Amino acid sequence: AFARAFNLKTHMDTHNPERTKPFVCPHSSCKRSFSRKHDLQRHRTAIHHDQGSTSSIYSDSSRVSKAIGVTAGNRTWCDKCGKGRVDREGGCECNDIK
Repeated sequence: AFARAFNLKTHMDTHNPERTKPFVCPHSSCKRSFSRKHDLQRHRTAIHHDQGSTSSIYSDSSRVSKAIGVTAGNRTWCDKCGKGRVDREGGCECNDIK
């Protein structure tokens, strides 16, 4: 349950595959984009270990890595479901659609 109608609308937008994602990761090997700037900043810190891309709560990249299980290596994303994988040969065996 959401206390405000705006919060429900915002949440429902996360399920919309047509929503705009204007915040694009600047790393050339990464094709991710995000609808919120905060999500891009969190991605850059957790995945690419960019320093200074987010607020101080993510400044300790080792703490972030342990917290969300980030593994070093070449990271790719499934075009069908959007799941990330690190150094895994072949594609994702998903049946989900973004």
